[in-house]
Formats: sequence, structure tokens, C-alpha cells
Amino acid sequence: MPVILIVLIVFMSALVLIGHRPRRYAPLRLDDKNPFSPYLTGQILPTVYNGAQLGKPFDVVITQEGLNDIIARLPQPTQLHNITLADPQVIFTPLQITLMATIKARPVNPILTIELHPFINQQGLLNLCVNRVVLGTIDITPLAMSIGNKAYSDWLSSTGTEPNNIAAQICRSLLDNAGFEPVFEIDGRMLRVSNIEVTTKKIIISLAPVPDEPHPASRR
Repeated sequence: MPVILIVLIVFMSALVLIGHRPRRYAPLRLDDKNPFSPYLTGQILPTVYNGAQLGKPFDVVITQEGLNDIIARLPQPTQLHNITLADPQVIFTPLQITLMATIKARPVNPILTIELHPFINQQGLLNLCVNRVVLGTIDITPLAMSIGNKAYSDWLSSTGTEPNNIAAQICRSLLDNAGFEPVFEIDGRMLRVSNIEVTTKKIIISLAPVPDEPHPASRR
């Protein structure tokens, strides 16, 4: 068999594998051009705000449908380290969050799939464990992690972002399965993520207020 024919067969096979479109990939298409999701402004934000004001532990339930409404309104396409992504989608299944998007790279425009398993470890740290990265039907996890680490280093050096910045910690967790303190400020109040439960079509995030540190003069 001529070498050129072998190369052509391999090339076409690669295109078929990379160009495969997963059946469950069905990004939300909105006729509504409002950039602010009613689900975000009418349900999620009030729940978090009101819960923070009470000063007691509370849960935030985010549905798959609602989150897809939020992300469908984000500016698109988006550029990520020279990769153009469009039409994002999220899928919740027990213990796993699946993120999907189209990579704009004609003629194939492959579908990128990232499977995450978020959890709170025994030290109370949040881990955003990446189980797998798939392009079409090809597992590219090691390659994706290598590219991600390079992009992360370039981002830190070009922006001057400190490694302890919350965005940097999230990136580090995704790339190295490193845990970080899941503490966030909401309307001047500090909240800690105490638990994350991913189930079919929804995620339940448990939040608890972080007690204020006593003033040094008041300590005994």
C-alpha cells in the first residue's frame, strides 16, 4: 500500500474521531438577548444574599437548566490561550460536572469535553479534580494538562497575578488537583463552601458563614 494512502487513511480516521459530536451535546440557544439571566438575578443571587445576611449555614441549589441559561448569555466566542471556544454547555450527573464547548477550528470544529469531580477533602479544602479531557472521542488529558500549565504560567507572569489569588487557586486545583480554601466574600460577608453534592441535573452547594477574627486587644 502506498505510503501516501496510509497517511491519508490515518488522517481521515483522526478527523472522524476528533470531529465526533457527542449525542448529549446540545447547547442552549436563546432568542432572548438579555445578557442578565433571570435565573441568576431572580433566584441564585437572592438566595446567596439572603442566606449570607442570616449568618447561618444554608444551601444553594443550582439546576443544570438554570446554569445553562446563565452561560448561554455570556459573550461568545471566547478566547482561551489562542483557542476559540463557543456554545458552552454544562451537564450534571452524580459526582460529576461535564463541561462541553465547540472549538472553532475549521473544517472540523471539534467538541471539547472536560469531566470534573468537585469535592471537599478531609482538611476542608475544595478540590476541582479533572477526571478526563476529551476532544471528539480522543482522550487528550495529558496534552491538555501540559497546555494548561503553560497557559497558567504565562498568565501569572503577564498579569502579575499572585498564586494565592482565588482565580489562580482555582486554576491550580484544576491542573494539579490541589485543594484550596473555599472562602468567598459575598456583600462584605465571608462564606465557606462546606460541602458540594453533584446529582442528576443539579448541584447543591452548602455554605457557612466564616466567624470574624476577634480583635487582638480582645483576646485573652
